[in-house]
Amino acid sequence: MKKYQKIYWKILRPLVIVFLYFKFGYTFKVAKNLPDNFLVLSNHNTDFDPLLLGVSFKDSIRFVASEHISRWKVAFKFVNHIFSPIMRPKGTKAASTVKDMLRTLRGGDNICMFAEGARSWNGITAPILSSTGKVVKSARCALVTYKISGGYFCSPLWSENGTRRGKIHGEVVNIYSAEQIASMSVDEINAIINSDLYEDAYDRQAIEMNKYTGRHLAERMESMVYCCPNCKSIDSLSSSGETVSCKNCKNEFVYDKYGYISGLEQKNVKELFIFLRDKTLCDAKNNVAYSSPTSKIISVENHVETLVSEGKLTLDNEKLICGDKIISISEIDDFAMHGRYALLLSTKDAYYEVLVDKNTSALKFHMLFQAYRFGDINRFNF
Repeated sequence: MKKYQKIYWKILRPLVIVFLYFKFGYTFKVAKNLPDNFLVLSNHNTDFDPLLLGVSFKDSIRFVASEHISRWKVAFKFVNHIFSPIMRPKGTKAASTVKDMLRTLRGGDNICMFAEGARSWNGITAPILSSTGKVVKSARCALVTYKISGGYFCSPLWSENGTRRGKIHGEVVNIYSAEQIASMSVDEINAIINSDLYEDAYDRQAIEMNKYTGRHLAERMESMVYCCPNCKSIDSLSSSGETVSCKNCKNEFVYDKYGYISGLEQKNVKELFIFLRDKTLCDAKNNVAYSSPTSKIISVENHVETLVSEGKLTLDNEKLICGDKIISISEIDDFAMHGRYALLLSTKDAYYEVLVDKNTSALKFHMLFQAYRFGDINRFNF
C-alpha cells in the first residue's frame, strides 16, 4: 500500500471503532504478536466485515473484494483511493486474483481474504474451496485466521431493511508462522482453515440466546425462502415487519429478535435451509425448471457492463435461458452470487451477471444449478 493509504488507515481506524460500537455494539480484540508478512483469512457474514476485521489490526491491510464493486461509479473511486482492494470476479476460477495476491504479499503488503467467497445465507461457515490451501502455501508467508461471531444475526444476507444491534465480536483465532505453513500439506492447511473459521450461528445462539433488535426483522426473507414450507409453492411468500405469509395457503410465520421462527415445523433459518435443499434436490430429480418473470443478463469485460438480453429467466436440467440468450449448463465453468438478486457465471469465452426480478429469488437458481450440475448442493454448509 502507498504511504498515504497507511496514514489513512491510522486516521480512520479510531473513527470506525466508534461507528461499529454505536451501530452494532461491536467488540473485538486487537491482534498482537503479528509476523511481518501475513495473509488473513476470515469467515464472512456482513457487508461490514472488512471494517469489523480491520479494526483489530493497527497497521493497514489490503482486502480481496468482489469485482462488482469496481462497477460502482463514484463509490469505487473512493474505496480504491483509500484501500486499493484486489479484485476477484466471483463465478470464475480467478487465476488473475491469485497472481495479484501473491505479488502483493511478496511485495511486503498484508492481505485479508474472506475465505468462503460469499456471505453465509444460513449462519454456518461454508467450506472453503480446496484451492485455498494451495494459495496459502504458495504465498510462503504467515497465515492469520480470524473469526467474527454474531454477525449473521446483526445483518442476515436475506435482510433488506437495516441492520440489528446485538452481541457481535471479532478476534484472531490462530497465527501460523511461514515455517509452520511450509511444513504442512495443502490438505492440512485446508483443514486448519475450515476448523478455525467454522461458526454455526444457531449453535452459539442456542447457548447464549442474545437479542438482536431492529425494525422489519423478517423483511425480504422471501429472497431466501423461495418455497413455502407449508404448501410447497414456489415464489408465493411475502414479508412485512416480523411476519412472512404465503399468498397461496395463507399460512404465516414470525421471525423474532433471537433469530427463531414460530408458525412452522422449522424453528430457525438453518432448518429452513435444510428444507430448501431437500426440496430443490427433489425438484432436480424430477427435472423441474425454475423461472423468474423478468431478468437481465449482462456481459462484464474490464469492469464494463454490456446488456446481452432481457426477459424471462429459466433454468432447467440442460440450460439457462434469459430472454433470447441461451447458455448450456455444461458450458458454465463456475456459478456464484453477490447480494440477494445477482447471479454470476463464467463460460470459456465470457463472464456474465444475471439480475433477477426482486419479486422472486436468485438463490433458487444457484441451488438448482448445483443440483443439476453436481447432483448435490455442496456450496452451503448444512
